[in-house]
Amino acid sequence: MEAIVAKTSGYCFGVKRALEITENVLKKYKNKNVKVFSMGQIIHNRGVIEDLKLKGLEVVENENDITSGSVFIVRSHGMSPEFLYKLKLRGVKIIDTSCPFVKRAQSKAKMISKRGYHLVIIGNKDHPEVISEMEHAGTTELTVIETPDELELVKKHEKIGVIMQTTQIKSNSKAIIAGLLDKAKEILIENTICKVTENRQDVTRQLSKNVDVMLIVGGKNSANTAHLAQIARQHNSRTYHIETYGEIDRAWFNLPDLTVGISGGASTPEKDISDVKDYIENFKF
Repeated sequence: MEAIVAKTSGYCFGVKRALEITENVLKKYKNKNVKVFSMGQIIHNRGVIEDLKLKGLEVVENENDITSGSVFIVRSHGMSPEFLYKLKLRGVKIIDTSCPFVKRAQSKAKMISKRGYHLVIIGNKDHPEVISEMEHAGTTELTVIETPDELELVKKHEKIGVIMQTTQIKSNSKAIIAGLLDKAKEILIENTICKVTENRQDVTRQLSKNVDVMLIVGGKNSANTAHLAQIARQHNSRTYHIETYGEIDRAWFNLPDLTVGISGGASTPEKDISDVKDYIENFKF
């Protein structure tokens, strides 16, 4: 079988930057008897996080587990400024690996709220990036919706300001914004979708149209990877979201001479992509 890898696959700038900073911090404090913590996953890829744990990173879910005098790494999705301030008061050194595009969205959320707009965030309310944007907004005057079906959650306001989770699908955001026209006299829209993510989605969309089977490689809890799978399925029903080549089912390939497209999320290591490509190219019927 022929395997075609999307040219945009692999780490994005924000993920690469976060991992480089984390690796350097772990090396710096390795022999200094200083613990290095993160709250949740720095990036959404289990294999990468397990590797960082082996190098000394302690991933916790409770702030009480972060000891005084330690180092704390802010995940790429950003975190609450209030939470980080409390850590600083306890003598914890903060290392911020937040993606620059996420930081921009956080800044826009804060600006919109300060100007008296009701903030609407288009995204997943349970995703750490969106949670960080809500916290940076510093207001309860906000609504988070993910699809046009949730427009009823937005009440009528004089002014509405809109930002988007950086990994959002543009067509979904457009549909929601169109529905918001009935909700306010004035609407301020800040397009905070990451351009790199948007380009990756476009390439994946085009590739999925021209192959027999489409494989999306990346963390199951990765928003940008899940959106790639969603986009690919719109054009190719034989689309499968996997984390590693070990999840590939032989039943997906019922004929020889198939063409298989491969695209990876922003937090998917190149090795995971190449392992899938090697598996496909060496597949035996």
